[in-house]
Amino acid sequence: MLKVDLGLLAQRHRMQIDVEVPADDPLWDTTFPWRFAEPVALRLDIQQAGADVVVRGRVRGQAELSCRRCLADVGYEVDEDLIFVYRAGVAPVEAEAEEVYPLPAKSRELDLTQAVWENVLLSVPEFVNCNDACRGFCPRCGTNLNESTCECRTTDEDPRWAALRRLRSE
Repeated sequence: MLKVDLGLLAQRHRMQIDVEVPADDPLWDTTFPWRFAEPVALRLDIQQAGADVVVRGRVRGQAELSCRRCLADVGYEVDEDLIFVYRAGVAPVEAEAEEVYPLPAKSRELDLTQAVWENVLLSVPEFVNCNDACRGFCPRCGTNLNESTCECRTTDEDPRWAALRRLRSE
């Protein structure tokens, strides 16, 4: 699905991949801290640039994350430009330093899966809130403070700060 025939690319110099990747595709495996709610649209333009292969494109989809305060599902619109380069003749360590992907030597096919996976992972925020006023859970009893209140005392005074509090009140 996300593989490019390098022989065909050498003949044409440019190729396109337009595909909708299902939300439950193994590409979006369980290592993501979120999931896609619908198929993900990928449009990639692959171009030969000398010995390098340049990939430009766009990814669009609806991700579902958990609110960092109350764990409610939050939708996040993924709409990102993708740009990455495969360079011939570089070792993996050099490629990482140059921020490129190594082009496999003597390979007839180029698999874009890992690069797409990494770029999509980086395009979604690590934490989201369902709204700015989200109160989250009570740290003592676990009550969702957006839905109800609790009788827990949340202002424990640490005796180590008592001297500073006295200075502030003077």
